[in-house]
Order: sequence, then C-alpha cells, then structure tokens
Amino acid sequence: MCLKRFCTRVAVVGVCLAFALPAARAASPSIVITNLPAFGSTGNLGGLVTSANLTTNCVAAFIYIPHVSPAPGITRPSSWGWFSRPSCSGQLTPINPDGSWSVNITTSNFDKYASEVAAFLVPTNYNQACVVAQGGLSNAALAKASAWVYAPRTNPNRRHLDFAGYGWWVKTAGDADGIIDDEFANPTGPGGNYFSDTTSNVWVDAQGSLHLQINQQYGVWECAEIFSDRSFGYGQYRFTVNTDVNKLDPNVILGLFTWSDDTAYNDREIDIELGRWKYSFGSSYVEDYAVAPYNDGQTVRFALPAGLTNSTHSFIWQSNNIAFQTLNGNFASPPPASNILQTWTNCPAPLPPPGGETVSIVLWLDSVSSPASNNVVEVVLPQFEFVPLGTPQPARLGAMTAAPRSNVQFTVQGQKDRRYVMFSSFDLLTWLPVETILATNSMFQFTDTNPPTPASRFYRALTEP
Repeated sequence: MCLKRFCTRVAVVGVCLAFALPAARAASPSIVITNLPAFGSTGNLGGLVTSANLTTNCVAAFIYIPHVSPAPGITRPSSWGWFSRPSCSGQLTPINPDGSWSVNITTSNFDKYASEVAAFLVPTNYNQACVVAQGGLSNAALAKASAWVYAPRTNPNRRHLDFAGYGWWVKTAGDADGIIDDEFANPTGPGGNYFSDTTSNVWVDAQGSLHLQINQQYGVWECAEIFSDRSFGYGQYRFTVNTDVNKLDPNVILGLFTWSDDTAYNDREIDIELGRWKYSFGSSYVEDYAVAPYNDGQTVRFALPAGLTNSTHSFIWQSNNIAFQTLNGNFASPPPASNILQTWTNCPAPLPPPGGETVSIVLWLDSVSSPASNNVVEVVLPQFEFVPLGTPQPARLGAMTAAPRSNVQFTVQGQKDRRYVMFSSFDLLTWLPVETILATNSMFQFTDTNPPTPASRFYRALTEP
C-alpha cells in the first residue's frame, strides 16, 4: 500500500484537521451527465461541461439500442447499435452559459429502451458522419472529443446483482422455460448456449464470492454469464478464482473478458479463458490469453500446475499494449517471483481504445449440449478488481460531523475506482484499520460506527496498490 498524506483529528468539542493538498493544476475539460432519463422514459439527457470554452465547444450525444427484447411482449428492434441524437440533421447540442446542456434522445419509437448513452465534448466545427446503427463509436469521433462520458441505463426487467463493489447484469437466452422473457429468444454465444438468470445458476454468497453454475433445467443445460453495468477503460483488470481449473470439465470454458459490440475494434475483446477446449490444443493447456482478432497470432496457451485452487488472472490495458499475468494465490504488489505462473504482453493492431466496453464473466459450454461428465459444473470467484492507470491522488476531506463517543462521519474526495483503507489512531503511533472503501465516485462517505474510546482520535487514508 502507498500512503497518501491525509490525517484528521476528531476531538470531543470540535474538529481539528491536518492534511496536505496537492499543488494546483490546470483543470482539463470535462463533461458529466447530471440527468439520465430512466429506462423506458422519454425525458431529455442533460449534463454539465466544465473547464472548456463554451462558445467554441458543443455536445454530440449518442444512444445504444441493443439487439435484445427490453421486456416481455416487446418485439426486438430490426435496427440496432449506436445512433446520433437528436437527429442526423442536428447532431450538435449547444452548451448554455452556465455549462449546462440538454438533448432530446428519444426521437424514434425504440429510443426509450436504449441501454447506454454517450456524450462527447466536441468543437463546434465537428463534422463527423451521422451515426446510424453502428456497432461502435468511431475512433475518428473520439479523436475530435476533448472529453466524453458513457452511462448505462437500468432495465428493470433484467436481473441485477452486486459483486466486488460493482453492479452486474445477468444474461438470459434461449427461452428454455417456455416464457418469452429472455434477452435472446434463441441460444446464443459464446458457444450457442442457453443462459439462465436463476439464483441456482448465478449468485453471490454471504462472503461476497460469485458462484456461476451450469446445470440442467427444463430439459436443457443452461450456462451463466454476468456483465458489468458500466465501462472501466484503461487500467488493470484482476479476477481471483477459487476453483481448481485443471479439474474443469473439458467441455466447459470460464471466460473473463471485455466486450463492446464495436466491429471497428474487434468488439474490444480482451480475453482470459480457462478451459481445455475439448482437448483441441492438447491435454495440458488449461489457460489462454487472447486479443481479438485471434488469427493474427494474438493468442497464447499454456498449462497451470496441478492442485491450483486459488489463482489471480489479470491484464493491464493501456494505450500501447495489453499485459497479461497469472498468479498463484491472491494478488499482491509486487507479487513474489515464485507466485508468477505466466506473463505475456501483446501489441495488437489496431489497439482498441476504450469506448463503452463492459466486463463479462461467463461459464459456458464449448459448442456442445452438455458437460462431458453430465454433471453440474460450478466455479467460484471471490473477487474482481479494477485499478485505473496513473498515480493515486491524495484524498481530500470534504465535511465532518462528530459528537462525544458517537459515530464519526466525513466526506472524502478521492479518485474514482481507487480503494481507500481508512485507519484510526489515538496517538499517531498505533494505527488500526477500520474499513476498506471502493470509491465508485470521486466523493464518498466514511463512517466509523465503533470509534475508539479516547476523547481525541486521528484518521488517515491509504490507497491500495
């Protein structure tokens, strides 16, 4: 862990603060969404632009319509993908003098079922072609933008769960139960499988571990997949697996990957796959790293030691390469050399930039109808972590409330997607950990519900590596 200078003392009769702030820096242009219309509604998308020239910039808005049914009884769209909004003849939205902006994103019948929206801060001379049913937003459009933001929309008809501090959707496909309520009416990829969102296929246990299971329901074997309800972009993606992957059924694959439905960048597919592929590549290979397209030598396969029941599989996605790693045991920084089982760095062309991709964790059958053993298959993942690139910034104290021998609560301005370990001390010598907080936003609340008994106490925050 790396200590960031942030120390706060709470006294019975008041609050005394002692913390360091980073030197002032010129702020970069930014765009945020402040009004995201609910799924199925027709309200305007709205937001705020800061640190930009409001007269020479404007907003280009886009929506993503998925090729799945948004709810039972609603016909799937015939045309899907990304679309410019409000129209092709009026792609650009002006920014108000106070930095606010608003755009109508429901100008056709199916727009209210868009599963994702995006807003780019672009110059007023932006002249990219209108986006109509595209698999992704082009790199040319991204290059014109000085800032951008993506936001998913919650579909109340789809099962949602929390795992590792993040939100995830659960995939359904195949209508095996005879009730037309699935995203995909027929079995679908990977592997042309049925997928179920039942709690017997996908669940999180009391310890916070994710369980994925392939089991037989309604006369067919149904697989399991979850995918994140947000995008992460450049950074390190870590998946911890508490399953002996050498003993996975040879017909079964555990996939850990990113995906964006963007054909311009091979769907931004960055893969870690655990499985034997029905022994297609030999009896010893149980893991592969891959960056699409696979026919360009962008895959490596390897064996793992027997009895490996706890392992961490990760990749670092950055602008010039993608670096993979497999460790024996949980992640550590730096990991002991003896725990490093495999590494590989790949520089695919074109290297995919971030752009609305999600993270998927999927347990699936490799183009067959059942496990080779004809038995239930289950894997357990105790953790997923994302760590953004760059050096963590010191946390800042926003506001604090305290009373004698009661809870202590304050607001912290941190860095999104960083994990902060909060410590407490009464003498600045002995520090006890209180809680680890994942900052899913730049502002978060910390509450010490069981503060130490001395009348004066100190707090500090450390960022995890």
